[in-house]
Amino acid sequence: MMLAIVSALLIFFSIALKDSTKREDFINFDWMSGDWYMRGDGYTIYEHWDGKSEQVMEGFSVSTNDKGDTLGKEELRIIKFEDDFFYIAKPSRKKNPTTFKMILDSVRKVSFYNETNEFPKLIEYTRRGDSLIARISSGNKSTLFKFKRE
Repeated sequence: MMLAIVSALLIFFSIALKDSTKREDFINFDWMSGDWYMRGDGYTIYEHWDGKSEQVMEGFSVSTNDKGDTLGKEELRIIKFEDDFFYIAKPSRKKNPTTFKMILDSVRKVSFYNETNEFPKLIEYTRRGDSLIARISSGNKSTLFKFKRE
């Protein structure tokens, strides 16, 4: 009986410590920070993230063709407002930014959601080794971006 109680307490404390590590890892933004590149047939997408504080992460994305012509730009930001985090995307071709609320925060993975946005409704970032994987989706439509650090 005593062994069961001790085991239960160890499991409880390991879960509690794991959860606090998840929160710290996200708030520090260290796993997303840096310069990320995705090269495809005829294009390059460059995304940069920089943690300004525990409440603000700033970023931008630039897509170019092989000639170096800019195909698109986007200002990106993750901010803490009250007790929630929000992902704000402002493509250069749009007048107003689109805001997504954080719905998942785990070690090296974060998800943001906006039900009212046509596409995407969901934005996810995952860090795997020297890769930053971004996925945008709505229903059955999904686009995957596999960035590498260079």
